[in-house]
Amino acid sequence: MTRVDTTDPFGLQADLHVDLGEDVEAFRAELRGWLAGNVPRGPRPTDEAARFEIGRAWQRRMAEAGWAGIAWPTEYGGRGAGALQQFVYYEELARAGAPAPVNQPGIILFGPTLMVYGSEELKRRYLPRMLTAEDVWCQGFSEPEAGSDLAGLRTTARRDGDGYVVHGQKIWTSWAAYADRCALLCRTDPDEPRHRGLSMVILDLHQPGVEVRPIVQITGERDEFGELFLDGATVAGDHLVGEEGQGWAAAMRMLEFERSDLGLHDHARLQVRLNTIGAFLADAISDRRLTGLDAVDLRRRFADAWVRCGLLRQFNLGVASELAAGRRPGAMSSVLRLYWSDLAQVVESLGLDVVGPDRPLAVDDVRTYLHSRHTTIASGTSEVQRGIVAEHVLGLPRDRRGG
Repeated sequence: MTRVDTTDPFGLQADLHVDLGEDVEAFRAELRGWLAGNVPRGPRPTDEAARFEIGRAWQRRMAEAGWAGIAWPTEYGGRGAGALQQFVYYEELARAGAPAPVNQPGIILFGPTLMVYGSEELKRRYLPRMLTAEDVWCQGFSEPEAGSDLAGLRTTARRDGDGYVVHGQKIWTSWAAYADRCALLCRTDPDEPRHRGLSMVILDLHQPGVEVRPIVQITGERDEFGELFLDGATVAGDHLVGEEGQGWAAAMRMLEFERSDLGLHDHARLQVRLNTIGAFLADAISDRRLTGLDAVDLRRRFADAWVRCGLLRQFNLGVASELAAGRRPGAMSSVLRLYWSDLAQVVESLGLDVVGPDRPLAVDDVRTYLHSRHTTIASGTSEVQRGIVAEHVLGLPRDRRGG
């Protein structure tokens, strides 16, 4: 089940197109035309490093054509695209089967954060190279003793002349094996309580005192996540993002950028994946490889997942509309995060059951299923998100058990 299918095999899809306005639809048509002539084709290599380099070359091509970092202001190389255009952007990338830009942490997270908190010199130096993937970035937040409790991190950056010396450890750092720079959250003032003593710095990963160790995942992949071991690494004093002690504010703004972007794209690739599963299911029923109650149950599950995916699209369109109107979705992004992470696992479980235990599984099917298991952990666990929803959406009192 490796092909990408954008059709609707069971005829469930009524005309769900919503006219988003002349400018947005013109943007969609322009992007669709460019993707038709530029999306890389052919099988993906099995080697992870080779896949990454293909992704880097693809982002460079996108940047040269003005299709990387579209939401960035034009003075920084973007298009100044609004939220509705971003919504369309992700739908068209998914529809075309295009890879995502490989430097997503830079484009989505750190670039916008640097625009808010960084000096003009840092912006001029790093933003153009983010867009072209000349510099690949990673996010150094989580630690073995500070995952969900980010304010409890122990990595230190101590003043040494005009700069800093860094000691500590980070874990679950996305693309650390390929990254050139890290947006590192660290403790610069040990005398200040928790988040008040934190700062964000730009760490060059190609220096003594930095060791990157890959984390082997359940999928067998080694390169998506890594551990950073920092033992005397140095940071120049002008590579502080904002002021000392402003790291918590910068980190929270970065996470806000991440959650806002998530609400614009998570439905699109799920819909394409679901259509591919549906096409395989329709073929299996047509040639009677699936019959009886098995076929009925799988069609029911497919229809349920398809409806939920359509609802997620409407929810995300609502987020895009709120952002376009200048309003932040706030804690509602946690509602969407919960809905999407559960649906991703539902879709991939359906995909394996459609293939069935007696038929050979494609490597990509197994990898995609196993990869879906992390969706309820990444970007803040579902337990954390439920706490945010309970407190900030439903207005329930905070759970104070355990002190």
